[in-house]
Amino acid sequence: MDLQDLKTNNHTMTAQELQTLLTERAEKFHLKNEAFHTLHKILSEDPEELIGGFARHEITFVFEGYQYLIEQQYREPVIRARISLCVENDMYLRNSEPIGYYDLEMDFDGEIVDDWFVIEKEKYLKDIGIISYFQEMNKMMPSHYLKGNHGEYEFVSYISLVGTLFITKDFEGSGVFVDRASTYLKDHSLPDKDYLKECRYFLKIISRYLIDNNLVSEELKQKLEDYTINK
Repeated sequence: MDLQDLKTNNHTMTAQELQTLLTERAEKFHLKNEAFHTLHKILSEDPEELIGGFARHEITFVFEGYQYLIEQQYREPVIRARISLCVENDMYLRNSEPIGYYDLEMDFDGEIVDDWFVIEKEKYLKDIGIISYFQEMNKMMPSHYLKGNHGEYEFVSYISLVGTLFITKDFEGSGVFVDRASTYLKDHSLPDKDYLKECRYFLKIISRYLIDNNLVSEELKQKLEDYTINK
C-alpha cells in the first residue's frame, strides 16, 4: 500500500505525517536515550576488548535513526534504534568511518525485547590490511613451496603463522614467527626473488607495526628492531 493512501480517522495521512507519528511513538518510550544508556553501560566493562582494539576516545557514537519492523514471520512487530560506532577517517563522508553498531529493540508497548552489539572492523586488521599482503605474496609464491617435503615449506609455514597469530590478536606469537622467518632468511636463500621481495616487505611492515604499537615484549621488540634496521 502506498503511504499516501494510509488513512486515520477518515483523514488521508501524508508520508510526513506518518513519519511524525512513528517518530513520536519511538520517542514516547525514550528509545534513543535508552539505547545510548545501554551502550555506555556495555562499554564501561571492558571497552577496548569490546570495540576491536580501538581506544574509547577514538570512537564516536552516531545515532542512525529508528526502524519499524512489522509483519515478521516469527516475531512480533518491534521498533529498532541503531547507533553506529565510528572512527575518524578523511576518506569517508564527514570524516567518519563506521566500524560497528549497536541495535536496541522495543515492542510497541515499550518493553525491551532484544539488543546486539556488532564490531565489523578491528583496529589492527583495519590499520595494516594484512589480507592484502597475503594476496600479493600468494600471487608470487611458487606452488611447490607448499609441499611438505620441499625446503621452502618451513619458511612458508612461518609466514602463515605470522598472519594467523596476528589476526587472532596473539601479537607476541606473531612477532616470534616474524623473528623465525627473518632468521630463516639469514641462513637460506629463496630461489624465487619476486616472492622473497614480497615476503621481506611484509615482515618489515609487520615488525614496524608491532613495535610502534607496543604489541610485543621489550626483548622481542629489540629483535624486530634489528630486523627493520638491517633490511
